[in-house]
Amino acid sequence: MSMKGKSKIVNELKLITGDKHVITSKWGKEPFSKGWRYGEGETLAVVKPGTLLEIWKILQKCVEYDVIVIMQAANTGLTGGSTPFGKGYDRSIIIVNTLRIKSIQIIDNGNQVIALPGSSLYDLENILKPLEKEPHSVIGSTSIGASIVGGVCNNSGGSLVHRGPAYTEFALYAKVNKNGKLELVNELDINLGSSPEEILINLENNNYNSSDILKSKKLGSDDKYSEIVRGIDEKTAARFNADKRLLHTASGSAGKIAVFALRLDTYKAPKKSKVFYVGSNNQDDFWKIRRDILSNFKELPRLGDYMHRDCYDAAKKYSKDTFVVIEKLGTNFLPSLFEFKRIVDIIAEKVKFLPEKFSDKLMQFLSNFWPNHLPK
Repeated sequence: MSMKGKSKIVNELKLITGDKHVITSKWGKEPFSKGWRYGEGETLAVVKPGTLLEIWKILQKCVEYDVIVIMQAANTGLTGGSTPFGKGYDRSIIIVNTLRIKSIQIIDNGNQVIALPGSSLYDLENILKPLEKEPHSVIGSTSIGASIVGGVCNNSGGSLVHRGPAYTEFALYAKVNKNGKLELVNELDINLGSSPEEILINLENNNYNSSDILKSKKLGSDDKYSEIVRGIDEKTAARFNADKRLLHTASGSAGKIAVFALRLDTYKAPKKSKVFYVGSNNQDDFWKIRRDILSNFKELPRLGDYMHRDCYDAAKKYSKDTFVVIEKLGTNFLPSLFEFKRIVDIIAEKVKFLPEKFSDKLMQFLSNFWPNHLPK
């Protein structure tokens, strides 16, 4: 794209969202164009829409100018995909960051929710708590602001034993059809109108009632995984990347469509929960425990993870700072902390005498003044 074309699309995006929500400076783009663990690349602009209709208008412009669109929420992904990666792209890239659109709507007496693209698992957890419900994904990245939509698009939840991967068949999304035209697809099974504008405005403003929500046989979660994971003698793994069983429009879409909203099941929160920490010098003990749980337990555990000895040693030294923060300040503070750390690291990279990952090293040093936090 010519410089004139780049300037033109940026100006047109500013007309949609307002100047301050279109970021073009290298410094300003860095928190959005650089991944949490890895992944970094050039982007023409970062656009931060404030409504679903603004996302639609932005996508229309991006299709018109034939630019690459990367949809992004919290940018907390550990496996890439939320940012450009390296060089070699054949077109300019626009990042559409959805964090300004955080609404979560409760439907069906709390049995389901409608999640808009910037909504987080953390917020959903807090909204559902008074209803004695919880979201599908009760995972580590919840604490750092991971988005609901991002989790479904990547079938996340690898440690979830009972519920399995994040999945739904209800979605409102945009795609480029075979004729190169942008189209909005409403598979929420909610009557919201006919035109894209009408659908998006009605949904965001909660302008529908219970009679508009259709009774549907579609799934709002994976209802088969708890059976599949018990198949301990099967020749195939219980779950794996790009499992066709879990690829359905938004679910597992991995950035190939632009998701405006998802309709998801919720779960009854347990009255009691207990964490078991099992250590052994014999690795055979663990597969025996796993087989016993999966074949004989009436109730499956919500989640489970393996940690080898090196992981224990690393957590003892390098994760104590996060543990202390959670213990002293609670998980409410974590999203703000991680955002602050990101800013500190970006600034530190500009100062030659400061080391890489400066915020981590500083916090790890300070955590040495606390006693060991892990069981022996």
